[in-house]
Amino acid sequence: MDITIVGAGLGGMAAGIALIQAGHTVTLLERSPEPRMSGAGIGVAPNGVRALDRLGLGDAIRAQAVLGDGDGTTRDRDGRPLLRIDQDAVITAQGDPVVSLPRRTLARMLMEALPAGAVHTGANVLEIRADDGIVITDTTTLRADLVVAADGARSRTRRALFPDHPGLRRSGEMAVQAIVPGQGHDVTPVIGELLDRHTGGRFGCLPMADGSIYWYALWSARQGTPADPADLLHWLHRQRADWHPAVARLIAATAPEAIHVSETAGLARPLPTFAVDRVAFLGDAAHAMTPDLGQGAGQAFEDAVSLGDASRGIGAEQVTAMLRRYDAERRPPTSRMQSTARLTRRMSTLRGVPGLARDVAIRMVPSRLATRLMTE
Repeated sequence: MDITIVGAGLGGMAAGIALIQAGHTVTLLERSPEPRMSGAGIGVAPNGVRALDRLGLGDAIRAQAVLGDGDGTTRDRDGRPLLRIDQDAVITAQGDPVVSLPRRTLARMLMEALPAGAVHTGANVLEIRADDGIVITDTTTLRADLVVAADGARSRTRRALFPDHPGLRRSGEMAVQAIVPGQGHDVTPVIGELLDRHTGGRFGCLPMADGSIYWYALWSARQGTPADPADLLHWLHRQRADWHPAVARLIAATAPEAIHVSETAGLARPLPTFAVDRVAFLGDAAHAMTPDLGQGAGQAFEDAVSLGDASRGIGAEQVTAMLRRYDAERRPPTSRMQSTARLTRRMSTLRGVPGLARDVAIRMVPSRLATRLMTE
């Protein structure tokens, strides 16, 4: 089949690899003038690593893993574990760790796995006709047997084909992400995510293979957000001055040009289907969720593998039936995950007495039980 993928982010490129492996001809259309290689860090969960195995990239991703840092995944703002997890037991049960790496490194791996010339940048898609697979850009018209909408959380394709869907819903929580080089084991006491029951703020950091640290901070949008990156870092440093000292040290070591700021968001409700005639939705275009589960990339990679498997041996006349199978496989689990992400955010941002009750409750969970729940 001839397949057009709208969007060459991580999910779109993964879909391109999977569909080429399934024997199809693939063209990726990217609106940006250059391939999307920007961003801070990203965590790939074990299911995402296994999906990348199917794309031939699993070993390259595992080479980026850092093992053995931290004894708890959830902590209070002083760095004291609230919920202790046996990380070795989790890795043994799941087969893989969470791998943290620069987003640009992951994007480069995916790009290099695609044939030269597969990605067409500067391609502004104006219209997609779901019934016959016509894709009209500002410079050309393509006829595809299958169109994959991988154009991100603010998907134009989703808005066009689901005009009554409410789209993204902002969370009311701001996030900043950055990578700081050369920190190494100096931040081991705060590896994981820190919760502040006083303000509802959060801070997380993960080590990367080159000795750098990927960190993120979240806070209520009601607190305000300085527009200038340097002012934002100074403000955040003051806000987190009474947290574990490694938090302020990481913020102080961050260059203003290294930060990426956004308000987190997820779909207001799940899509009614991931398949419309000859169009398949994938990744954030299909199931954008807040980042609380760290599953954005993993779910996109699972989508890509599922779509590639479903398309193997399929011709143009079988596309709509094939997409019904893809929808049945991918929509139910991602819809549940969207709900879980919303619940996790609500629990993580509790403050005052509810926040104190949360901390007391999760401190009472035995490490063995917490570990078992993580591996189920």
